[in-house]
Order: sequence, then C-alpha cells, then structure tokens
Amino acid sequence: MFRTWKVMRFCATADISARFYRHFSVCGNAQQKCFPPLFVPRGFRPAGAEMPEQSQPAPVTDVVKREFVECGAEDELLNNRKSIPNLKVSELLKAVPRSKLKRERTSWDELSESTTKPTHKKTPIEKDTLQMLQHRYQDTRESEERYDKQLKVRYTILQSNDDRHRDLMMLVGSRKYREREKQLVLEGRRLIMDGYAAGLRLEAIVTSDLKLLADLKFKHKKQSCPIFLVKRQIMMEWSSLTTSPGLIGIFAEPSNRAELASRNAAKSKRLPVTVVCDNIREPNNLGSIIRSCAAVSVQEVILLKGCAHPWDLKCLRGGAGAHFRVPIYGPMEAYQLPDHTRTGSIFVVADNKKPTDERNGFRWKHYDQIDYGSADHVVLVIGGETYGVSEDIRSFIHQLTQTGEEGGIQDRKFVAHIPLANGIESLNTASALSVVLYEMRRSLLQMEDNS
Repeated sequence: MFRTWKVMRFCATADISARFYRHFSVCGNAQQKCFPPLFVPRGFRPAGAEMPEQSQPAPVTDVVKREFVECGAEDELLNNRKSIPNLKVSELLKAVPRSKLKRERTSWDELSESTTKPTHKKTPIEKDTLQMLQHRYQDTRESEERYDKQLKVRYTILQSNDDRHRDLMMLVGSRKYREREKQLVLEGRRLIMDGYAAGLRLEAIVTSDLKLLADLKFKHKKQSCPIFLVKRQIMMEWSSLTTSPGLIGIFAEPSNRAELASRNAAKSKRLPVTVVCDNIREPNNLGSIIRSCAAVSVQEVILLKGCAHPWDLKCLRGGAGAHFRVPIYGPMEAYQLPDHTRTGSIFVVADNKKPTDERNGFRWKHYDQIDYGSADHVVLVIGGETYGVSEDIRSFIHQLTQTGEEGGIQDRKFVAHIPLANGIESLNTASALSVVLYEMRRSLLQMEDNS
C-alpha cells in the first residue's frame, strides 16, 4: 500500500500522462487479457515478446528529482520492469548505485536518534580488556634495563615485541612447553618462597610492581636472577587466579624429584603408608590431597590415569609447597601399581557410596576400627567425589591379594566408612583423606609406643 501511494504521488506532482498496464483495481482482469506478456512471471518472459508502445515521459522537474531520490531500490525496480525483458533482481541491483539504497538522513532524524539511543559507558573490566587487545603486537618500543636504588636491583621493562615476552607467555600458558623446557612456574609470594626453601633453582622473576619484590626475602641477592617488569594487564592475562598476586617465579625443574622430597622430609619420620589416587580430576582437590599426605608424612603418593596433572598451576597452588616434600609418581596405569606396593600389604579403600559394601571380598568397617598395624605396609586408595573408586581398581586389588590369602594372611582388603550426621552423604575428597590418614597416624604411632 505504501508503494502504491508513492506512485500516485509521483504522478500528481509530475503532471504527466503515463500509461500503466498493471493496476491495483477492478479492471486488472481485463488488462491481463489485453496485455498477457506483462503478467508473465519475471525471469520467464520470452526474449522476443512484443512490448506495448509507451508514451514519451515528460521532462523531469525538481520535484520529480526529489521524489526519485526518496524512492528506494524496490521503487526503481517497479519503474523499470516494463522496459527490461527477462528482468532479474540480482542483475538490476548490481547497476543500482549504493547511494540510492539508503535514504538521506535529515537533521531531525539525527536529533531523534541521538536522543533515543543510549550511550554505553565502558566498565573497568572492558577498559582493561581493550587495553590488553590494543597493546598486543602494536607496541613498537624496545625493552629497557633500569636500576632501582631503593631495592638495589636491576630489572628489565619487558615490551610485548620482545622475544623473551613470547617465551614467558608460552611458559606460563602451556604445560607441555614447561615440560619441554624443564621448568616450573610458581605464582605468588608464599609459593615462590616455598619453592626456594625446598632447594629449587630460581631462574627468573616476573612482577607487575617493583614494591612486591621487597616481600621476597631470599638469603642471596635477587640480582642473581633476571627480573622482568610487565604491565598489570599482562600479569592479569597470564595469571591463573581471579586476582593476580603480581608475582611469578620461574624455577628449574629438579633432576630427581623423589630425592628432593626425601631430602626435605629427612627430619620427619615417614609412615609406612602409600596413598593411591584414582580419578581425582579437580586440580585443587589433588593439591589438597598432596598437602595432607605431606603433613602426615606418608611414604609416597601414586596417581593413576585419569587424575589431574600434579604439576598443574592450580594443583601447585593447592599443594602450597607440599609437592617438594613428598615423592609423587604418575599418572600411571593400574598394572604398574604392584611395582610400588610391598608383599603382604593391606589395602584400604575410602568409599562411602554404599553402606556395608563388601564386593570383591572387601570387609566393610568404620575407619577407626581397622587394625592398620596388622601388616608392615598400608595402601590407602581414594577416588573422586562423583564416582569414587572404580570397579577396575577393586578387581585389581582382589587379584593382588589372592596369593597372600592362600599363605594364611587374612583380612587384607577393607572399605573404610566415615560416619556422617545431618543427612550429609559424603565429605570432600581431601577432607575424607585427612580423617583417615590422621587415624592411621594415631594408630601406628600408638602401636610403636606400646612396643
């Protein structure tokens, strides 16, 4: 309807006589019989079809020009379709200038749009993100070395176009790159100090504020390792935490981690306990488990396939330096488990999934009623919070204990149950392990005192 009104207005203002062969009126049927070629669908009109004679158009006035500019591409198609045989929309649109496809905006349109369209104010997070995107690959400045008189350290202001900037970014973001370069990344003042106290060699320090270096109290001077100063936005991008502590330490990976852990735990007496982790997928939970094992001073920690990687950044932070004080092996396959167990060991599975669970020959008991001193060594198996210890591990433990039971050693497989109240179904994996480990410690130390 709107397009028909435009055509009528065009005829009234131009004051010309034009013959229309297609009307939106009652006489459309009669004209269809008189002029059949015009009512053939577009694209199917024969090339040699005779067209009716058209009257010569009158001179176009200024008013007609103004109305023609206001007309869009669809109106131009309507005006030209009578004189073009085999009309195709795609071919005609190629010849239409782009300026005619948009109507010229008046001052009133600009005023109304400016008043109705709200202006978006960027939040601080959006501003930081925009700065991070802008400074990357656009900074043409070179890195500069400076000296701080107050801290008495020499540092380097690292720019994004420096090769060392790229290496540090790959080192922080890729675990495979760290394993290839044989380096460890520790984030935060406390974790850096724990790694340094454990005997790791510090190779570089990355910070976003030089004042944070005063909190690092090393025995030797900080000048022995390079110090890089980066922008706060880069540190936020590299950090694995929500709030970046502003300090990252790059350490050399020890050649023998088990020897390093044994040397750090030489003063504490180790319990004859091996902790086996089955399907612990959360890095924070695995870090807390390793921390509890180091606090109780177990013999070793074994990770089976399916667990999170022990040297993941989140796992390292959850361990709080415990990775350097207890031997960690794996992740490994289940068939490699006998290489780290001793003959005659008892196996304890910490699982609260089913009450009185005695599948595969396991005896169900409360965690404080198991005789942990009945064998020379204890193997404690703990699983994830969702699925617990898998059936494959239970079957494998059952096969390991078959030969020992024939020799007269009974009750080598137990399911440790932790009683809970208030309708709580289970504890966190690290919390349940801590409860069982400290009961083992109390029972074993009490047995040694009595003997």
